Amino acid sequence: MDKWAAQMLAYLNDANYLVLSVDPLPESIPLKYHDAIHCISVFKIDSMIHARELRFGNKVQNQHGEVITVQQILSNTLIYDTQIKVTQEMATVGKSYKTAYMTQVIEVVKETEFQEIEPIALTPKILEKCGFRNYLREEWILKVGNSHLDFEFTSDGLRLRLPIPSQVNLRYLHQLQNFLFSIAGHELETDLA
Repeated sequence: MDKWAAQMLAYLNDANYLVLSVDPLPESIPLKYHDAIHCISVFKIDSMIHARELRFGNKVQNQHGEVITVQQILSNTLIYDTQIKVTQEMATVGKSYKTAYMTQVIEVVKETEFQEIEPIALTPKILEKCGFRNYLREEWILKVGNSHLDFEFTSDGLRLRLPIPSQVNLRYLHQLQNFLFSIAGHELETDLA
């Protein structure tokens, strides 16, 4: 492997990419210039979202950075916006003086493939928009009903401290939404507009 390929593989591994590489072809295959051949497939592993991670109401973003809300999960795509457009036109029937109306209902559905969506990373600004309050350096508190949940926010992610410490680090908004729903039955209100 040449120096450039080694540096590129080291960079990709450090940046949380999954790298699949193929060694040079055997010498029995004639090559025109006898150069080493490296076939590298690269997948960003920390930004891929699988359908099993999502549920109705989760916030994610598309490749353009637009925040979208999951409305329906299909086999390879998700629907994030549905609008009904109703148009009504006046129409005359034959030579009569009666007025009839023609109504047209069109459903406009916006959907995207799973490969085109990315998670929204948790940041202090995102936590504040979700209703969290920061009282100490790493301590964040969220009021849920008449009680509150204490979290610790570090570079590894957000971790529940009280009432029961968690071993799970939450790094993305949809993970936090799912976590709060599963432990407290609480739908996290987020206003990212």
